[in-house]
Amino acid sequence: MILMVAFALTGALLGLFWRPRLVGVIVAVVAAGVVQGIAAWSLHFLSQQVNREHLLGQLHAIFGESAIDLAGPVLAAAVGAVFAALLGGLADARKPPVLVTADGIRRQAGKDGRYARMEGMVQDRAIHAKAESRIDSILGL
Repeated sequence: MILMVAFALTGALLGLFWRPRLVGVIVAVVAAGVVQGIAAWSLHFLSQQVNREHLLGQLHAIFGESAIDLAGPVLAAAVGAVFAALLGGLADARKPPVLVTADGIRRQAGKDGRYARMEGMVQDRAIHAKAESRIDSILGL
């Protein structure tokens, strides 16, 4: 049980932080499979040795005895990695959010002391040009 939790947490970490996320899932499953394969090979190798019954019993308690017992932690790593990758993908925005700052909003005054129009603030039309020329003539600019 402890081994399944450890593999699930490792799979979740790899699935969440590895980019691209699909590769993180694959790496988690392969890493868990390699560890379980080495454990199965070691248990098979130790079972042929003499006077190793106590050590073999302890290792079987940790890693399991059958193929189903060995596959459990690998599946836990796969499920943890897939869920972490899916939830991380939902929470991770591809584009940074658009921030409106005071510097972006503030209109800058030109050399003549008048505020410049920001892009998209006002459409340039003929009536605006006439109004500006009337104001300039009244103010003597």
